[in-house]
Amino acid sequence: MLALARYTLKGPYHASAVVGILAIVAVFFPLFSGSPLLGSLAAMLLTYMSASLVGLIILTQGIQSGIKAIVFAVLGITLVTTVVLETPGLGISIALAQWLPIIVLAQTYRTTSSIAVTLVAGVVLGIVAVIAQFAFLPELEKDWVKVIMQSVAELPQGQSYDVAELTGNIQLMVHWLILALGASMYLLYASIVLVARWLQARVASSDGYRREFLALSLGKPASIVAMLLLALSSWLDYDLLTSLAILVLAAFLFQGIAVVHAKIANSKIRPMVTGLFYALLLIFPQIMAVTVLVGIIDNWIIFRKRGKIENTPD
Repeated sequence: MLALARYTLKGPYHASAVVGILAIVAVFFPLFSGSPLLGSLAAMLLTYMSASLVGLIILTQGIQSGIKAIVFAVLGITLVTTVVLETPGLGISIALAQWLPIIVLAQTYRTTSSIAVTLVAGVVLGIVAVIAQFAFLPELEKDWVKVIMQSVAELPQGQSYDVAELTGNIQLMVHWLILALGASMYLLYASIVLVARWLQARVASSDGYRREFLALSLGKPASIVAMLLLALSSWLDYDLLTSLAILVLAAFLFQGIAVVHAKIANSKIRPMVTGLFYALLLIFPQIMAVTVLVGIIDNWIIFRKRGKIENTPD
């Protein structure tokens, strides 16, 4: 990834070619992979890499260079998808859904040089997106349930399952997926920008990103907002408030992760502990909830000392 990042930064044509090729392969790989699961995973990885490189271009060369790379990439995607899939609008759709948030967040970081401000800006964008979701896509949950139930109906006959129980479980699962959709997208885009910042530091052989992330703090006002939203959503039981609360709480996941990294920075088995932590974070929602809680509390009871952060090893 680091070698690809260095190649991308050689010039605008290199950037456009890499970003465009990754995006095109991400679109077509699932169609020819032969395995839906493998194709989906590969497409997600390629899309993540493409978006991270767009963020890197903006961070290092400015928003104009980033937009140029995106424009050339969109033209390439549009040309290929028009010829092969007869869907000329796919390139624009990818640009809006995949790269527009990255442009905003990466430029925010470039302007402010603050991870905290960038994460808060992402929350603001997420709030707008969640409100738009509930305002303009009120039937999204029903549509998802319908699609899933149609897939279930196509299961081979002879499968023994309680239709009523299965329907209830699917509806509950989709309901919470919809509520967490804004937070999920926020975590995706915010992590992409953080990866782009990490790549920028690695290319420059700097430890600036590491120190910035270990010292990350969103502040007491943000933690108060998160706690108030959580309390209101629990009290009023209103889906929009619940979705917004999940979104705001998601931002503190990064601060909680920063606390964990700061605490294990001097450990002799840091790589093993780090890998175990991320594995548990992905597998168990309880670990994620505890990490978010640690991130919120850290704004009031400081878990990290500035001197310790400055003296942590690379």
